[in-house]
Amino acid sequence: MNSFNLVITFNSEEEAEVIYNAIYLEHIDSQIRSRAKMEREGKRIKIYVESEDLSILKASIYSYLRWISVSQNVFNLIKGR
Repeated sequence: MNSFNLVITFNSEEEAEVIYNAIYLEHIDSQIRSRAKMEREGKRIKIYVESEDLSILKASIYSYLRWISVSQNVFNLIKGR
């Protein structure tokens, strides 16, 4: 089984919460050929993904990073940063 852990610390709990909520539905829908856990603790979002197929794991990593990046860009745009 292949796996990865991703822990991202944001500038504030508000930012972490908004981004967590923004990507949550994508997180739920993405678990077709991989299994993932995602949780928020304060200013951190923790993601753990595992898959038998390394290419699926790689795609999952890219998906999470893309979803987080887009969500963070929108958050910063709204906050005027």
